[in-house]
Amino acid sequence: MRALAFDIRGEYGHFKKPYSPMSPVTFPLPPPPAVLGMLGAVLGLSKTEYPEQLAWARARIAIRLLTPVRIFRAAVNLINTKDGTDKYFRPRAHTNTHIQVNYEFLKDPAFRVVVGDLPSAMHNRLKNLLGAGKSVYTPVLGLAQCLADVNWLGEAEVRQGVTGKAVIDSVISLGKGITPIYEPGRRYHRTRIPATMDGERIVHRYQEILLADDAGPIECRIREPAEVYQVNDEIMSFL
Repeated sequence: MRALAFDIRGEYGHFKKPYSPMSPVTFPLPPPPAVLGMLGAVLGLSKTEYPEQLAWARARIAIRLLTPVRIFRAAVNLINTKDGTDKYFRPRAHTNTHIQVNYEFLKDPAFRVVVGDLPSAMHNRLKNLLGAGKSVYTPVLGLAQCLADVNWLGEAEVRQGVTGKAVIDSVISLGKGITPIYEPGRRYHRTRIPATMDGERIVHRYQEILLADDAGPIECRIREPAEVYQVNDEIMSFL
């Protein structure tokens, strides 16, 4: 498998859960469709172009937390576009044009991302752009206000699958031959994330995942058909 590896970090991040439109809460990591969106920004692809051009149904993605999960909540001022402004978003006379919405944000998030099985042309373009420290659009961690820094690591060496008892460094994809061994005193986060999404924003597959809030590795028993591989000097589970 040909794969690219890079680190992405920022001061804030927000990856909205779809069931919370009024008081947005965040996933603890970027789901795979969000990762493809980041790569689409680097390539200069629109939100309707990148899923197909990056082969959303085939791409393989593994994510490792580099910093502990820290979540804080803040009230964000938004423009009231329903009845506070005209069609050009100009405020109406004697009308309060702002509303406050409570948001969850990740604080100082950082992730190591490995992306494999991209189309060859896209793989090579990303390799050249990331290697040169360039991107067409500004990379962000979910929201436009959450600017991100990308650190290129290089092409990843993905070796044969791992089985038996092993320590997994990345977020773990559950239900695929992986049995985690929980340690007393540690705090774990188990949630369900969108795994594949097409250009119409329709989710085709969800995946249950497990991570440790301290961003540390998790010991597991691994058997076929788990998609766990040695990636450089790390053991990573592909979502």
